[in-house]
Amino acid sequence: MMALFDFEQDGRYPLRRIPMIMRFNLDACGMRISLTGWITLSRDEREELVMLPCASEPERAAFRARLAQMLDPHADNPDAVIEHVDIDPCPAWKSMQAIPQSVIDTLNDLSLPGMTLSQWTALNDLQRFALIKLTRSGHKNANLQPALKEFGLA
Repeated sequence: MMALFDFEQDGRYPLRRIPMIMRFNLDACGMRISLTGWITLSRDEREELVMLPCASEPERAAFRARLAQMLDPHADNPDAVIEHVDIDPCPAWKSMQAIPQSVIDTLNDLSLPGMTLSQWTALNDLQRFALIKLTRSGHKNANLQPALKEFGLA
């Protein structure tokens, strides 16, 4: 599965948790689902969602519709519903002027190598998104070091 990072693949079942590409697409669509909602989907449905394009507004509309269709049979489960959220018009991962402070602070706090602005801007959107998610407050940071290595930053 090309859309998954190596650090997300635990060997048993790579789609057991919500992968970064899915989180990225959910953010782009203004949607959230719980882990419970994710695991109610079949493996084939999860694979389909991970592979769905989500770059243009028509693709995002199709993604929203398909996810809703997949979760509809589970509507009786209150933990398997779609939550609608505002779409951030200027997410931190899009910044090419500065590395987000959460990334800088977490790398410093964990005594991990820092990165330069040129390294940050050389990452693709999904990699920058992943680093922001992996360095947010309250996150365990278990995948941060493997992500840094995978992205050529450590």
